[in-house]
Amino acid sequence: MATISSSLLLGLSGLLATYVFLHFLLMLTQNPQEPRALATGIPFLSPIIGMRKKGKFYTELRNKFNLPVYTLRIPFMRLYIINSTELIPAVQRQIRILDFAPLEAKAAMNVMGASPEGRKILVRDVEGVGGFGYPILFDKAIHPAVTPGPMLDAMNRLSVLKVAETVELLAAQAPKTLKLFDWIKKEITHATTEAVYGPKNPFRDAKVREDYYKFEPGIITLLLNIFPTLFAKESVQARKDIVDSFHNYFTSRGHEEGSGFVKAHYQHKIDQGLTGRDIASFEIGGIVAIMSNTIPAAFWLLYHTITDAAILAECRKEVIDCCKISEDTCTLDIAQVKASCPVLLSILKETLRFHGIGTSVRIVMQDHLLDGKYLLKKGGVVMIPGVVQHTSIPAYGETVGEFQHKRFVRSPGRKRPNPVAFRGFGGGSTLCPGRNFASTEVLAFVALAIVRFDFEPTKGEWVFPTTYNANMAGTIAQPDHDVEVRVSLATSKLADKKWNVVLSGSDEGIQLSAEDIR
Repeated sequence: MATISSSLLLGLSGLLATYVFLHFLLMLTQNPQEPRALATGIPFLSPIIGMRKKGKFYTELRNKFNLPVYTLRIPFMRLYIINSTELIPAVQRQIRILDFAPLEAKAAMNVMGASPEGRKILVRDVEGVGGFGYPILFDKAIHPAVTPGPMLDAMNRLSVLKVAETVELLAAQAPKTLKLFDWIKKEITHATTEAVYGPKNPFRDAKVREDYYKFEPGIITLLLNIFPTLFAKESVQARKDIVDSFHNYFTSRGHEEGSGFVKAHYQHKIDQGLTGRDIASFEIGGIVAIMSNTIPAAFWLLYHTITDAAILAECRKEVIDCCKISEDTCTLDIAQVKASCPVLLSILKETLRFHGIGTSVRIVMQDHLLDGKYLLKKGGVVMIPGVVQHTSIPAYGETVGEFQHKRFVRSPGRKRPNPVAFRGFGGGSTLCPGRNFASTEVLAFVALAIVRFDFEPTKGEWVFPTTYNANMAGTIAQPDHDVEVRVSLATSKLADKKWNVVLSGSDEGIQLSAEDIR
């Protein structure tokens, strides 16, 4: 008994000594000029434990301590968490000192599964202030294809055409019972990939579509490189099969019949020295970019619109007012929807705010005094959790916890939410370059769906899906469960008319992020 007691006492003494050592190590290595260190109850481990709560962890620390910025210390790394909206421009101005490219390159290297030679190309010239490696040059290469203008219009026009075909197909089958998220996932995948990859689109093969859906849940495991062949075995195999399909696509010159985006992406890969299967492996990043957030955005936008009769009536009127109606046809120009449907656009932005889970990250390339006050040490990671900004009472008022469909509608006397606090598409150097393509497609899909169909829940009432198990690799939470609905043709004066859907050209994008608002 004495031996057991002595062993227990020795073990407890060892734990206490370790705790004291780690506590003093944290204190001694934390510069007084750095933002205050939080979650230090178990030095270096409390933040890791807290992160299991996902975005809730950051909002809890914000609410408890109300600091503009703070430090989380985890083993071998400092995380600087930005709470204050006012500090975000100061972070975004330092595009080379607080740089996203090195993190992007290393993360993509794990997710895409490229060869050793491809990995070297990906991380080449991204370290050090002023480096211009693959990620930064990629943004420059694709910029003409995703900026409002003829190239983007051509891609959006094909996407809108495919959306219209989807709606016509469902109209011919109505009334019909379907699972809302599964339907949207299938149709948005089809419209998006057809618009990007053209007539030789690998996603026309059902196996490629299923491979992508198997691959996506394992992205975080691949990203962190935590024994992926063990913990993400299905994703690793699915990735290999996707790469096989895209290797055939590129070797058969399928991209030459695709969009300006895929052509620019391909040429960038060639210019950077990629060859063989690496060209297809690097396309994995492009696929994730065009797919991972568009599907849940379309789901939530449609869900919030059809589950409230008053909101549905308001949005339907907006869309119908954009139609040119003749004796037997109804023509809808999606460019008019983007320009003349403020409530529908507001619901899109509120959807991205309410369901956004993305975090902007940057690595500190050299010691930097942020806003002249807060020391950020070289090697640290700056994080701007979207959920912190999207739940900010100073930015959105006391109704921040509610879904308000007119929150972003401009009107006299209404205070506009601080655009910097809207992180639906990131911001600064990490602003999503494909936001105009994705938002046009989503708006077209939902606009057509609400004017052509009535949706009713098969269970008699709408059940709001939870998002506790959302994949943190995306920036918009996916629902934990699907919603089964009965779809019937909408009863209106337009029901019997032939529908034409067009997209007229435009050099103007949608005002989505702070950078878009003039």
